[in-house]
Amino acid sequence: MAKILLIDDEQMMHVLFADVTAGLGHHFEAAESLAEGWAKAESGDHDVVFLDVLLPDGNGIEELNRYKDLPGSPEVIVITSHGDSTGAATVLEQGGWEYLTKPLTVDKIEQSVRDVVTYRQHQAPARSRENRPSGIIGASPLLMQCLAKIEDAARMDVPTMIHGETGTGKELFAKAVHERGNRAARPFVTLDCAALSPTLIGSQLFGHVRGAFTGADRSRDGVIAQAHTGTLFMDEIGELPLEMQASFLRVLETGRFRPVGSQSERESDFRLVAATNKDLEEMARLGLFRSDLLYRLRGVTVTLPPLRDRLEDLELLARHYFEAACKELGVACKEISDEFWATLHAYPWPGNVRELKHAVRRALAAAQDGPMIYSRHLPTQVRIKAAQAGLNNTTMSPSVAPAVAVFPKLKDYRDKAEREYVEMLLDRSERNMKKAAEIAGVSRGYLYELLKKHGMKR
Repeated sequence: MAKILLIDDEQMMHVLFADVTAGLGHHFEAAESLAEGWAKAESGDHDVVFLDVLLPDGNGIEELNRYKDLPGSPEVIVITSHGDSTGAATVLEQGGWEYLTKPLTVDKIEQSVRDVVTYRQHQAPARSRENRPSGIIGASPLLMQCLAKIEDAARMDVPTMIHGETGTGKELFAKAVHERGNRAARPFVTLDCAALSPTLIGSQLFGHVRGAFTGADRSRDGVIAQAHTGTLFMDEIGELPLEMQASFLRVLETGRFRPVGSQSERESDFRLVAATNKDLEEMARLGLFRSDLLYRLRGVTVTLPPLRDRLEDLELLARHYFEAACKELGVACKEISDEFWATLHAYPWPGNVRELKHAVRRALAAAQDGPMIYSRHLPTQVRIKAAQAGLNNTTMSPSVAPAVAVFPKLKDYRDKAEREYVEMLLDRSERNMKKAAEIAGVSRGYLYELLKKHGMKR
């Protein structure tokens, strides 16, 4: 039996949904406002939330991510009396299941509920295990949003664009899309577009037949053929030469390609996952990337946060890499000093997770046989940048700096500063959560997490 929650201020909708869900044998709850709906959503493990757009206390679409971030990750179906293409696009981009326009028929409600229940039953075995793609570490709200997008991409089997800075783990997330989808048992083929040979790029993509060019003593498949029935991951797709983009776009549109030197075409059915750290929209505006190819790539877009924006995950990541390195090297795990953690938190990590992994391994090697790891074991540039960041961020005057013995713990200091920041942010935004999130540059879901963390009221 599934649990259904309807958030709508029309009593007739409550009656309609109660009858339909009772007929299907599911548990049903209803709420007339966002506040009432959120209270019920927090206290119940719902499978699907039907969320109206225009409610007495706000806009349902603006709260969609908040519901998606609940521990049970309910599917959210947005319903509205005034549907439009912009609203539909926003809902689907944010991971909504469906965008429905009133009036709703009994058949449509039943079909939507059945689809969600069937999908979640198929996902139940994965959820009963550790519901996390292999190698992805962390529990921050920003990471959870990315994982939800990964699940959406895997379910829909459409081209997926992963955007993120260098070192954020784009290939790891690409593999997660592959492993969570219906092509998991098929090939996962990687192509680094930044490493393509200018003279052999056609062969690398499309393959070639024997005698196609000097040195082609036998036929060879390119990555498009190798990825047939599986997934093709094109890393740094912004580096794909402009003259090849039209040819590749045709492959995406038709599923057909011609190997170099061949007189006939072949077919390939593959899922495309592309990754970049570039602004492809700006490149398209400048004529450096085809806009029609960019549109084809955006079935689902996943934007990975830099490590500096999810410092809640830093210690989890560092401990994971420490344990993995100790196991690989066959050495006993060491104790980690408080000042080591303080240095990690103070450093901005421009190289993101990849840089953290290398720094941790170097620290372990530098500690040699010592029982404890200190900040001095970290790479020199990490310690220098961390010290500079600490000096730039301090708000205390040297003349009134407390003695070392009573100096606050970094965590306590950060928590206090964080709470003060949120209080000022709420005052500045007149307690408008959407405006506050925009000012702070974070999601509303993360802002609500901060309020909950510090016991603050909206």
